Amino acid sequence: MDTFAHSFAFWVYALATFATLLIGVVYATRRQVMPYHLEALESSWDEIDPKYQLLLKALLNGGGYYGLSVGLFMLVLLLIPFRGGEAWAGYAIGLIGLVGTLPLAYIVYTVKTRTAGNPPLGVMVVINLLLVVGLVAFAIGS
Repeated sequence: MDTFAHSFAFWVYALATFATLLIGVVYATRRQVMPYHLEALESSWDEIDPKYQLLLKALLNGGGYYGLSVGLFMLVLLLIPFRGGEAWAGYAIGLIGLVGTLPLAYIVYTVKTRTAGNPPLGVMVVINLLLVVGLVAFAIGS
């Protein structure tokens, strides 16, 4: 096993994991939707019926908890089996991360291209690139 490629993959995966966890925390703890959501709806929070506010907030928080769960899975795999030299973990981190973040990137892209909202598409692209780079680096080093 190439130790440079393995170390490089570890740190790239660590960045993607940290970003996924951070986004998860932000979205899981929001008390109302993000400003770009309101731009997409072309409305203010106060103009939205309280029933819809509850639903939108539940969807936002649920997405945040999804990000937290994906990030926690990645973190556990990174810190225990990956560092322990288990080859399967290097592939699992990248694949679990991509299964979690590719659909979200598509959703963010859709909101950005079909509404007046300006969601952080660049962040999602960077996270996905980090996961792909980590996966390739790990595969090269194995």
